[in-house]
Amino acid sequence: MRKNANLRPVHAYWIHSILLLGFALAPIFSLKAAYPDRPIKIIVPTDPGGSMDVVARTIGRAIEESELLATKFIIVNQPGAGGTMGTRRLRDAKADGYTIGLWHQGLVTSKAMGIVDYDHTAFEILGSSGYSEVGIGTGPHSGTATFADLQERSKDKPIKFATNIGLPVHIVPMILAQELDVDFQFIQVGGGSQRLSSIIGGHTELAIFSTLDFSNFLEAGIRPVLFFTQERLTTYPDIPTTRELGLEFQYNTLYIWLAPKGLPATVKDLLATALQNAVETKPVTEYLENLGLIPQFQHGSEIEPALNDIQDRALPLLELMRKR
Repeated sequence: MRKNANLRPVHAYWIHSILLLGFALAPIFSLKAAYPDRPIKIIVPTDPGGSMDVVARTIGRAIEESELLATKFIIVNQPGAGGTMGTRRLRDAKADGYTIGLWHQGLVTSKAMGIVDYDHTAFEILGSSGYSEVGIGTGPHSGTATFADLQERSKDKPIKFATNIGLPVHIVPMILAQELDVDFQFIQVGGGSQRLSSIIGGHTELAIFSTLDFSNFLEAGIRPVLFFTQERLTTYPDIPTTRELGLEFQYNTLYIWLAPKGLPATVKDLLATALQNAVETKPVTEYLENLGLIPQFQHGSEIEPALNDIQDRALPLLELMRKR
């Protein structure tokens, strides 16, 4: 009886201590479970001011103002090496939902070119917040009036094409040249503003531009000769499409939201839902449309086929180029 009497207080002491510890730790566990509890970084692999940067800031601000997630967004511009400095930083970040990024199909083409050793499969794809139609454009000093002229002239001499090696603005016209028997001489120029300057200055003759670029710089003299679309655009009804020319390859610039691989499914769903809701708010929709973009949210599973398609087309073409 004496032993039992002595044991009861000991057990009671430990039970009491465990309960107190549990109550003390409960707020800590709740805090860790509450996502997000600090600002989220958005890595944009370009300088401030470009379309990727504008879209990232617009949607981040919309999520904040509409309180779609109870946090702030911090834009981190990480330009360099055709966007790969930014995507590498994103890939190597902790998969906790506090670092995400925005990029395009350069995820695929940089790997195809051997510039990096990873592609879209190295990330969690949260979705795409829309896209912009693109085409081949020429400048005020060009002798090309139509795509038919371009094909004919290239038989005598390759036509100088301003590009950014390893990105879609390089791979996409390579695919077109291979399929439609056009000869381009690709000149490394750089980003969109550099390509525009090169075309306007007459240093090169062709480059890839978005519909926004064509409308914004119409007075500077750039004009489209071909669009990578299925149907003719209402804003440019006289410009043919790749499909009309027999090329079953359409391309538009996707605005793809990414996160490091291994992101918890619950966090991924929260982020994707917030991004979708932001895109579908009226102010964001109208603003993106005014920029010349198509504001249409697509989930990762919906855009993966397009990424796989450009990869499947690019890899054999680049392998053939290396053998020459």
